[in-house]
Amino acid sequence: MPHQGKRLFPQPVRATLTLDTGSRVVVVGDISAGGAMLEAQNDLWPGCKLSLKARNLDVNGEIRWRNDRLCGVAFSKPVDPFAVIAANGGDVKGNMMEEPPLSSAQSDRS
Repeated sequence: MPHQGKRLFPQPVRATLTLDTGSRVVVVGDISAGGAMLEAQNDLWPGCKLSLKARNLDVNGEIRWRNDRLCGVAFSKPVDPFAVIAANGGDVKGNMMEEPPLSSAQSDRS
């Protein structure tokens, strides 16, 4: 599921993942207001319900997609990715993955 037009923050954040089977620490690789990307593990499949907790993050979610290495979580409510990263020791400045602004040569063609 592409994240076109959404701000993604590639700063890794450690969080506690809780499933029906128990809890463990995971690394959230990307986070946005509506979801996050995690390393895929054997018990994380599309449709799987979970919760993620870290400083300034306490949200339920559902795995929406998975490939060989990664899986995507859709949050049940929006979160503030700036607050999550800042509270967990990350630097939010310069870590946004957005479409780059048009160069002056590109904007002249518009």
